[in-house]
Amino acid sequence: MLVCILMLSAVSLFSLSFRSKLSLDHYRFLNEAMLKQSEAIRERRTVTYEQGISYNSMGRINMARTVHFERKKITFNLSSGYAFIK
Repeated sequence: MLVCILMLSAVSLFSLSFRSKLSLDHYRFLNEAMLKQSEAIRERRTVTYEQGISYNSMGRINMARTVHFERKKITFNLSSGYAFIK
């Protein structure tokens, strides 16, 4: 019986480790986008990032858009350049 409990706990721990790994691509994308925004402000020039997101010298974007990921989406506001994760 002890061996059976040990095997069940090992299998459950193994399956939980796969479930806990979430896709963090949206955070990587958002961090790089904010880095490009700060670069545009610092260098006072237009900087373009993936998905056609272009920041002007004040850190604002030229077109509002939403970028979809596996479980999340990031929405970029037009006037401010702020991004929101939903």
